[in-house]
Amino acid sequence: MNYVIPTVGVEEEYQLVDPKDGSLIPNCKQVMQTIRRSGGEEKAHSEIQHELHLNQIEMASEVCESLEQVRDTLNQTRLMLVDAARTNESELAAAGTNPLPVPEDDALTPKDRYQAMTDRYQQIARDLFIFGCHVHVAMDDQDLGIRVMNRCRRWLPILQAITANSPFWNGVDTGYASYRRELWAQWPMAGPPAHFDSLSDYQDCVDQLIRSGAIKDESFLYWDIRLPTRVPTIEFRAADVMTKVEETVGYVGLIRAIVMHAMDAERQAIDFQPIRPSVLSYAIWHSARYGMTEDLVDAESCEKVPAGELLDRTMDVLAPALKATGEAGPVEHFANRLLSDGTGADRQRRGSDLSNIVTQVVAETVPNVIPA
Repeated sequence: MNYVIPTVGVEEEYQLVDPKDGSLIPNCKQVMQTIRRSGGEEKAHSEIQHELHLNQIEMASEVCESLEQVRDTLNQTRLMLVDAARTNESELAAAGTNPLPVPEDDALTPKDRYQAMTDRYQQIARDLFIFGCHVHVAMDDQDLGIRVMNRCRRWLPILQAITANSPFWNGVDTGYASYRRELWAQWPMAGPPAHFDSLSDYQDCVDQLIRSGAIKDESFLYWDIRLPTRVPTIEFRAADVMTKVEETVGYVGLIRAIVMHAMDAERQAIDFQPIRPSVLSYAIWHSARYGMTEDLVDAESCEKVPAGELLDRTMDVLAPALKATGEAGPVEHFANRLLSDGTGADRQRRGSDLSNIVTQVVAETVPNVIPA
């Protein structure tokens, strides 16, 4: 098979926490000022950004040609952010939620877009102390992008399960592996995308959403898979941010292989049956609830499958695409570690009290490398 190997990019959202008790600290402005003064972004080949709340900080990588480049960028960026956070009496933590009670002060980032979102969505915006990982894969052809997005919907449940890293919220164990997903799912433009018959069908949907007042423009679509308006990519947005760099590297490689597999299936005109929206939504919820600890729902066949078996099936299907990249190793390592050690949510639940869990996450967030 003649696979096209696309470039990739990754975004990670991090917590800024109190080094004493692990609670969220709204000092993003100060951390960003420290980074700007040091010229750190250029050195790390990434952009550092605000998010909705000031106790969040986000990185967006440059375009990466390989997983090695992804790893280097994540290592350099995290080390830079850790140093800047510590300069401002805080620590960096990579997990989908903070387990301690939510801050009483909203500490919103003073940007018009965020203020408008909060004015409109009220409590669900004020509660949005969540942290995700977004992966971009190059997609120059929007028509092809819609068809690839249709094919990739099937993978959303397993992707949700393997990245689950938010079992605690507001001081309690929620019973979910990814409670971040449940908080995010309250937003009207969140969740899995529909199956679109064509690019014009997609554009009609966007036009109707704009006319109805649901969104201001296409950039306000927050689906689990979307076609961004600013960059020619297909973007996967369903994952909790993962604690360890190698987890993110493996996940990026997995997403790239999924897109490559879908593009090849399009090239061969392989027929497939669209998944019903209700089935897909349930399968994703089930994955958020249980992570990799119970059977998962295969949304294509509607059967329950042991989580490890469904992951193995996924790896088997993607094996040709992974081999074509020459970088199957990090993805296989990620999958094997999931089967032996569990998800980030599983590791958090092995901790003791909530503050110690944050301490554990902080320790695992820092890359185990020597700065260049």
